[in-house]
Amino acid sequence: MSDTSKIISFLQNTPNLHRLNITLWSKFINGHQWERVICNYLPKLKVFQLRMNDTFYNVNIEEQANEFVNSFRSSFWIDEHNWFIRCITSDNTIHLYTLSELFNYYELKHPDLLQSTYLHDNQQEFYNNITSIMFDYFFNSSIPSNISLPNIQELDIKFPINNQFWSIVPNLKRLHSLKILSCTDEFYSQLQFLLDQAHHLSRLAAHQDLSLPFQLSLFKLINKIVRILNLNNYYCFNEEKCVTLNSSLLGIQCQILYVRIEYLESVIIICKNMINLRVLYVKCTDGKNTVYLPKPKENDQFFNVKQINIDEVIKWLKDRLPSTYLIVEDPNWSYHLQIWIK
Repeated sequence: MSDTSKIISFLQNTPNLHRLNITLWSKFINGHQWERVICNYLPKLKVFQLRMNDTFYNVNIEEQANEFVNSFRSSFWIDEHNWFIRCITSDNTIHLYTLSELFNYYELKHPDLLQSTYLHDNQQEFYNNITSIMFDYFFNSSIPSNISLPNIQELDIKFPINNQFWSIVPNLKRLHSLKILSCTDEFYSQLQFLLDQAHHLSRLAAHQDLSLPFQLSLFKLINKIVRILNLNNYYCFNEEKCVTLNSSLLGIQCQILYVRIEYLESVIIICKNMINLRVLYVKCTDGKNTVYLPKPKENDQFFNVKQINIDEVIKWLKDRLPSTYLIVEDPNWSYHLQIWIK
């Protein structure tokens, strides 16, 4: 039995359903099929929110998109319920979703084709509904000069920012999460200017090419409202880098921190010096599922680096931190710790 058949079979047993919000990855149920399901099995449905996407090969992608859109043009959709859909294509992928849905755009470039069953829908309405841009390539592609993204809430970006960025993104008033994919000290002023425009930014993440030297500019940034720092994919933090983080404004005000450490002493330094810290997520691995004993002391054979298990790590930390600290292994990731500070 296909996945589509399973979905329809499940919905046949929910006659009292009032609201349906459904996402289908790599699967399409056309408008005619949905209409039959709703009419026959969901008589009380009032709210219908749908999102589907799939990749098609060896077909005319524009004709395929037209077929899907036309299946949602009946009086059932348009007149009876005012349930409208938008369909966009990017290369061989078709995205179709109801207009009540905000849209996180995961494609690398702008859509090739946009269609809608709503008479007044247009290209700018599509961009108004985009709340997340997850690939910096988006800003490097050709973008019409009359297009803007006024409602961005999550943004991944690489520095330097190209010249057209600020013409596309008129403001960052809604931005609450920023991920820096790459930035060097040379572009510190650009990054600081961006933060100055983000008046509701609460989460800042940094990724970096490890072939580059440690970038001090990140720890000179000024933003008084960021409370969550994710540096898990930035650099492996040793004692010196921890001191730099602790003394920075971002470090002082940080309440939730994600970090990758070199030696366990770094955890002690962070916990004792980041005065507002409430939760610390520690990645203590070198990428080979191994963790290490404390940094070896000069001429101290006992502390030579060796592999140990996560239980030993937790015990070592519990022996050195106050009893008010709850230290547990992260249930979702091997060799990751969660430290909750009461």
